[in-house]
Amino acid sequence: MVILPTMKEPCLLLLIIATLFSNGMAFVGRNPSLLAYKQTSLSSHRDESSSEVDRRSFLSVPLSSVILAAGLPSNANAAKGAAEYDLEYYMRDLFMGNKKEGNLPVSSAPPAAPPRTLREPLLPLLLDDEVQSSIPIQELSRTTKIPIGSLAEQVTAFRTKVAPAFQASHPWQKESVSDEYYFDLTCYALWKVASTKIQDYSVRDKFVRSIGSKLLNEMVQREFLSEQSIAVLNKNDNKLTDLIPCVVEVLDLFQSTSYCSSYRLGDKNDEERSGLKVFDELDDDEISSPNGAGSVNCLVSIFDPATLGGALQITGEGSRFSPDFVGPTLAALFERLGNCTVNFESYFVDPVYRPNPKDFFPNERFYQFTIARKS
Repeated sequence: MVILPTMKEPCLLLLIIATLFSNGMAFVGRNPSLLAYKQTSLSSHRDESSSEVDRRSFLSVPLSSVILAAGLPSNANAAKGAAEYDLEYYMRDLFMGNKKEGNLPVSSAPPAAPPRTLREPLLPLLLDDEVQSSIPIQELSRTTKIPIGSLAEQVTAFRTKVAPAFQASHPWQKESVSDEYYFDLTCYALWKVASTKIQDYSVRDKFVRSIGSKLLNEMVQREFLSEQSIAVLNKNDNKLTDLIPCVVEVLDLFQSTSYCSSYRLGDKNDEERSGLKVFDELDDDEISSPNGAGSVNCLVSIFDPATLGGALQITGEGSRFSPDFVGPTLAALFERLGNCTVNFESYFVDPVYRPNPKDFFPNERFYQFTIARKS
């Protein structure tokens, strides 16, 4: 008779006993010899007048046999169940010990890359040094009915207050919005002021969408896009497939301005649904046909956006009202389909697996757009 080792965790002992007792466990069912051994061992100790199993004879099943059976190769089509994985984990911890991580501190962030230089033609629309003429401050003034000069003073004052903390992690080379990190700082200050002036969440959404709509209109009016894309965007009865070149041109414009280092249009795991093939005729039918489901999703990834630091800081403060230009601009573009609604969510993605769950250093803002036909 093999005696089970002393276990500090009672749940571990119960788990092993329950595993051995169940005829339905996968590792027993896959090993006829163990099943036969178990039945023989139990039957030899069974009282003819009783249907109960003697617990002592049940526990006499050698533990080594159980471990051996659990490690035997399984059927080609069989898969481990949750209980088997649990048993394997506890056995590994019992005999070899699992690594104890404990309460680890946050690791140091990777060193910041040198700041990019943002440039025309898009930069003056996104932000200006005096915070007077760019689209966000104009739309904030229009939404709140507060003069631009008063808002600009508050933005610059807040920017000066938080500048040392920002500069410690992402040092800028010059105090100009053409510097990526100073641009990030200024966006953070502007959105923080906007959050104090706009308390209603629906009004905040309208404010952000107005920035995207105004930005797209300026791209069209100033002819930042090709004639073909401008012609498409001046219509309101487009198909999704008609808008693909427009989406690509808008994303190219953000990248050429150095707002981001790169982008991805579509699902990274599906080459047939990315780039210029992100939509097809079936998607057109979903939106236009009365018999269609009426909604289509589109995925977009923006890498190293110039607003990343400020957006992460605001998100860490518990708010989702963070600086963003790409999301609302593409939403305004998709609305050129006509007779549709466009909603989007964005997430931050760290491409590196880090064993410490406190470590999170994303470089990607991931968008999911849902384009739905109006009922």
